[in-house]
Amino acid sequence: MVPLIGTAQPRTGALARVRVLVRLRFRVLWNTLTRHPWQLVGAIIGVLYGLGVLGMVVVGLVAASGLDPQLARTSLIFGGAALILGWMLGPIVSSGMDRTLDPARLVMFPMSAGTQLSGIVAASLLGVPGIVTLLVSAATAATWFRSPAAVIAAILLAPVAALTCVLACQLMVTALSRATASRRFREIIGGIVILLLVCAGPLIAGIGSGAAALAERLPAIADGISWSPLGAVWAVPAELARGAWGVAVAKLLIALATPVLLFFAWRPLYLSNLGAMTEGSRATAKRGAGWFARFPDTPRGAVAARAFTYWLRDPRYLQSLLVVLVMPVIFAFVSGSSGAPILLPGSTVMVAVMLSLSTFTDISYDGTAFSTHILRGVRGIDDRVGRIWANALLAIPSVIIVAVVTTAIVGRFDQLPTLLGLTAAVTLGGFGVSSVCSALFIMPVPQSGENPFVSKPGAGMLSLIGMAGSYGSLAVIALPTIGLTIAAAITEQPLYIWLTFAVGLLSGALVCWFGVRWGAAIYDRKAPELLARVVAQG
Repeated sequence: MVPLIGTAQPRTGALARVRVLVRLRFRVLWNTLTRHPWQLVGAIIGVLYGLGVLGMVVVGLVAASGLDPQLARTSLIFGGAALILGWMLGPIVSSGMDRTLDPARLVMFPMSAGTQLSGIVAASLLGVPGIVTLLVSAATAATWFRSPAAVIAAILLAPVAALTCVLACQLMVTALSRATASRRFREIIGGIVILLLVCAGPLIAGIGSGAAALAERLPAIADGISWSPLGAVWAVPAELARGAWGVAVAKLLIALATPVLLFFAWRPLYLSNLGAMTEGSRATAKRGAGWFARFPDTPRGAVAARAFTYWLRDPRYLQSLLVVLVMPVIFAFVSGSSGAPILLPGSTVMVAVMLSLSTFTDISYDGTAFSTHILRGVRGIDDRVGRIWANALLAIPSVIIVAVVTTAIVGRFDQLPTLLGLTAAVTLGGFGVSSVCSALFIMPVPQSGENPFVSKPGAGMLSLIGMAGSYGSLAVIALPTIGLTIAAAITEQPLYIWLTFAVGLLSGALVCWFGVRWGAAIYDRKAPELLARVVAQG
């Protein structure tokens, strides 16, 4: 059939499909933000934060134009390499990245893998991080304003630098997404993270002591990095600025080849992930009722059993338990370097804060499983008490052990009642704060079994706001005990020491009781609304 002259034909080429994917990504983003006002607030704050970072970087790049050319070159190469590494490692160590165009969502779309990959890259480049990276890359031209050739090269290579960052990020996330489906892999990664965090103190101390000796070798190290995919794109303008045209051309070839190689390395991993998604997964079951057989046969006992199971088996909860191992080690290095060993027991307070407030996201982590609470008519008091019960079984023994061990290390058992009083106020008060906050707010979190590198729009900033509110509330609640703790430490009078213990225990218990009751009342009133928000954010 011959089309009528003048009739508009639908665009079906690869470029048109890429445009559809980009529009789809932003349509999904907009719909998500309009359904969740708090996520919209978080996204707006994130944009403002990105603009603030961009402004500071531009000012720094302009200031670098007045530095010695060799120093400016070294700084830009190190900074650019750190930017690419940040794109690669950021989704792993932080809350993740926006995966609206996830392979699992595109597996049924009638388009080639190359088109899907191009659409994902284009959508990533047009996101806030991609735009900020592009502008920062272009702003490096300000450093070389005395060399027109270097300025032009920096501007023309800005898209190449941004594309390298995006492709490096996608390659890393895709490579690890399939591997993290294995429980053994998650355990290995968890062990590595613990090891790195435990070694963070010695590493930082070593870097600080060796910084002066290393300073003389930084230009040579930067020169080596400039021949690698991490530094080549940033080194080309620097070479043009000093007149090394032959070296600049060689590094230009490396810079242009890097995104091409990253794309072709990413493509087979992406295709293998699509194959893994179509195969499905096998579910395994264990005999017995597990922890449900060990808790009372009551509604709050059932809630506690399920929550306790999550604490021991869900990687999202296990991350909170890392602080029990990490915080004392970090405080040990801080106290050793500062010459104030009494700071070591202070790690107990941080452990208490983080563990007691960790139930703030309990309902968010439940996901659609929270519907069982609504369908079975679980009362708010049973839900609140059950979740705190499970948390307390891990948090209270951990806090007591850390308090006693760290106090024994510094040999200040005379201040142990003071420390226990402060941690009692923080731990019990944290249970009360979490009981209220988790009934008020639903945080955008990765759901059970979801890609661990996924991040909801506005999730990072919204999580920071929620954490600031809960931590700030707990700090205000604990002020009386904090004041008595300071008095006990200064005067070392037994009266203040034991008064701190008594006030901390009583005030913490009172806040816990009041918070549970208040949170239960909010839960009973807003349970259907909470379920609707949980389902919507999934």
